[in-house]
Amino acid sequence: MFALKARADRIIKLLELTKTDACVVKSFENRRYLTGLATSAGMVVITKKGNRYFVVDDRYEEIATKQLVPQGFIVRGLLNYDNYAEIMYDIVQRDHVSVMLLESDGISHEEYVKFENSMYSKVMPLKAQLNKIRAVKDLEEVENIKTAQRISEKVFDEILEYIKPGMTEKQVEAKIVQKLLENGSDLAKFHMCCVSGPNSSLIHGDATDRVIEKGDPLLLDFGAIYKGYRSSMSRTIAVGKPSEEFEKAYNAVKAATVLGAKYVKAGAVAQSVDEEIRAIIEDMGYGGNFRHAAGHGIGLDYIELPIVGHKSNEILSTGNLMVIEPGVYLQGQYGIRIGDLYYIGENGTENITRTTKELIIL
Repeated sequence: MFALKARADRIIKLLELTKTDACVVKSFENRRYLTGLATSAGMVVITKKGNRYFVVDDRYEEIATKQLVPQGFIVRGLLNYDNYAEIMYDIVQRDHVSVMLLESDGISHEEYVKFENSMYSKVMPLKAQLNKIRAVKDLEEVENIKTAQRISEKVFDEILEYIKPGMTEKQVEAKIVQKLLENGSDLAKFHMCCVSGPNSSLIHGDATDRVIEKGDPLLLDFGAIYKGYRSSMSRTIAVGKPSEEFEKAYNAVKAATVLGAKYVKAGAVAQSVDEEIRAIIEDMGYGGNFRHAAGHGIGLDYIELPIVGHKSNEILSTGNLMVIEPGVYLQGQYGIRIGDLYYIGENGTENITRTTKELIIL
């Protein structure tokens, strides 16, 4: 948990820039980012004075005290699940808080208004700023995502031995989930896409009872979760010999994945990266069949900043970790997606994914 103080320091720098005195965070992912704890409730308060408070009910007070107090947190226990007002009054008085940032993304409008009316100081909304902070991964986050990716790759290798004609999409998906857990993934809601044949043209289709037939494409998009951090990989395989047209389209997507990687670097405009990757697929005759953004950040959430899409003016920076996943989709026929994870480090961009991009024919 060596990174928690550094993460809080990023918040304090934001307070200085916005001329505010405290930041209040309540959403699950942002609480976990700042505390390392996966609690179903609680509130993090960071003040310009440098104090870090974790306000939580008695279900989590013991674990929070054990893990966070040695790292400099002040843990405040709630008498009931929603009685934040009295504790906030103490914090406001103790740390001389006149203006505070209150997280507005990730909580309901009703909850925001309730907090705003009981904070004893002027409240300003904290919107995208925290998402931008989380887009720059520290080394602990990168290692967690790499570990998750190694689990995903092992599962992919193992699942290839299991898939055969006559199985349903749901049976393959269930086996992937089983293998993820057996190989060390956290138990959580997985991002999963397991679609075959004409269903594979559904960009984020759900697994169905469709029986996989010989010659079908099978699009697999999934990732493990390790200490809350997600990985992602997309591969499209052929269950039996595919058509020549499918192989041609597959090569177009593979080229976009391989050649497009050189554009993923610090200082690049996300929109331009999307355009360059899209142009590769267009040059190979499938421009109208690539119908989603080229990629996005990943971390505690499956989709984080930066978004690598045609409307994104974000600048890629050192510390960004994202999935780049070009695809080609012919409605009612087949879909192909190949996605790798890229980390922009101090010494350049690293492709974290080790699984082959060559077409696998079972």
